[in-house]
Amino acid sequence: MQQAIPPGSGAQTAAVTISPLTRGRKSLRVTAAAARRRFPVDADTLPAVSVEREVPDFLGDEDPERIPGVETFTQLGHPGHFRVHGLTDHAFGHFEFCRLDDGFFAGICDTTYLEPLATTMVADNMLRVIIASEGDGEYATARGEIVDFKGPGAVIIIEPAGQPPAETVFFGRNLGVHLYIHCDALKRLYAGEEGDLPALLRAFIAGSLPATVARRLPLTPQLLRFLEDLKDCTLEGRSRRLLIQSKAIEILCHAFEALDQDANGEAFAGASKLAASGVLKAQRLLSDNFVSPPSLDDLAHQVGLSRSGLCAAFRQIVGQTVFDYIADLRMQQALALLNESGATISEVAYAVGYGHPSSFSVAVQRRFGTTASELRRRGLPAA
Repeated sequence: MQQAIPPGSGAQTAAVTISPLTRGRKSLRVTAAAARRRFPVDADTLPAVSVEREVPDFLGDEDPERIPGVETFTQLGHPGHFRVHGLTDHAFGHFEFCRLDDGFFAGICDTTYLEPLATTMVADNMLRVIIASEGDGEYATARGEIVDFKGPGAVIIIEPAGQPPAETVFFGRNLGVHLYIHCDALKRLYAGEEGDLPALLRAFIAGSLPATVARRLPLTPQLLRFLEDLKDCTLEGRSRRLLIQSKAIEILCHAFEALDQDANGEAFAGASKLAASGVLKAQRLLSDNFVSPPSLDDLAHQVGLSRSGLCAAFRQIVGQTVFDYIADLRMQQALALLNESGATISEVAYAVGYGHPSSFSVAVQRRFGTTASELRRRGLPAA
């Protein structure tokens, strides 16, 4: 019988599922590498995970809701696409697995680990890209190389065949996307044009990469936006799967570019970790308070940036100004209210933060090229 997958970790896309970390911190101990490890572990006590080239058959012969820790299991219209919500003594949250192609799949997670969740992991002939807006943890190869998972950040792991298990730890709230692509799938993706890949990936495809490579990548605005697009996607069914597939390929392309530039020692114009963290916090604050948003000075203070630093980083990462972002949030809510409520247009204007209906009318005309009354008549879906 399989044990429950700890809810929410995209990294546990495994042929052998595992139980939550046994007694959490009690299984942690100081090792010879303790000076470098923030989460030193006793590898002899850890559950083992083997990541295969496909999304696993999570169900097996069991009712998923009878598996310990699983609260709900939702099949999303395709055999390799499902979402699991779970709760244990050590973790809670959800993850979504989506098969994109033979040997290529994604995991999208929002899970909180109350104690460090540690495993040993083998992902034979797999390449992984992890982008996280929040979270903590680390990955340690058998050779002693250590890469931290602390978000916001991006990590690439390239594991040729036959490598000894690595140690992984996840802790705190992990919010991100994990992409897995087998060497064979990467070959198909770049068939005949492998020369476009960085040298490390060419060696991986050729079977000449001698050992696992794991490193953090420069955090680019594009990578963060791809993550936000996946997190905020409201599509379902095949449309959702197609969007995940397109974003996953874009993430790979940008990760490979970052890997190539990093390997060549080139300067990379990515957002600093502090700026990226501040922008993500600002987005969450504005999403919760777009009706009466804080001033730019107050918002910058709350997220730990200067006003000019917030404005520059917000435009770089989000692709628009803070004020345009607030306007977008208001328009999205306005569409929902126009379609779903019996409120008058003036009431909708006030409800989404406009001090006068005429200001709302101007904003709607500028955004949609028509009037709020016409939008209501058409019954346009919220977007």
